[in-house]
Amino acid sequence: MKTKSKIQVDDRLKGGNVLRRYLDVPRLVNVLKTGSLYLCRSDLFPDKFEGSFTPRLREAINASYQKNKIKYSYDKFKKELREGVYINCWSLGVNDNMALWQLFGKTNDCVAITTTVAKLKASLNGFTGSGELSIRKVDYIRHWKDPEIEANPYSSIFRYKTVGYEFEREVRVILDRFESTFESNTKDQGVFIPIDLGAFLRSIVVSPECSPWFKDVVKDLLKKYGVSCPVRNSSMAKNPI
Repeated sequence: MKTKSKIQVDDRLKGGNVLRRYLDVPRLVNVLKTGSLYLCRSDLFPDKFEGSFTPRLREAINASYQKNKIKYSYDKFKKELREGVYINCWSLGVNDNMALWQLFGKTNDCVAITTTVAKLKASLNGFTGSGELSIRKVDYIRHWKDPEIEANPYSSIFRYKTVGYEFEREVRVILDRFESTFESNTKDQGVFIPIDLGAFLRSIVVSPECSPWFKDVVKDLLKKYGVSCPVRNSSMAKNPI
């Protein structure tokens, strides 16, 4: 019998903190149809700094390898780590982020699904798959400046991103399967974690630039998949005084 995984939550996050995830229509349909959160394998993200250590840590790993204290070089270690960690991304805050609407919505007719840290944690508490789950607030750093970063467990480095992404205000669900998948030839490209959407969703917000009929389409999709949650207009859609 599989035991439930204990979720580690960043102590800087509060249960009532609102989280947003910006989605185009195909991704919204996928959430509703599967009733799950999708965690993507970290090496499939476009950011080349994803899963990178700092220069000092790289030197320490390579020095240990050269002294035969470990069996892998830094490049091998980094490759295996990135292939063994899975991530689901959210933006922290109740307010709209126009850059994220455009970046992740991709069209005017898109949505932001919202939840809270407490709802996210509660939804993940039933997870019985392999690996360790955590919810982490992202820190934005200049990797090349060699800052001090947390690296225990090694998957902690995925709570750091380069400063060019600071506008995202990201919170991450991180699934660490590094040790169990090390040098495995059968690594999943992503992991679906089933959740109760009715309990999980706080609201669905439609884009401020959406078509007049789009909100009704979203309501119809919710009805089709048996999900009940408020569908709201973006605050950015209001007319200025």
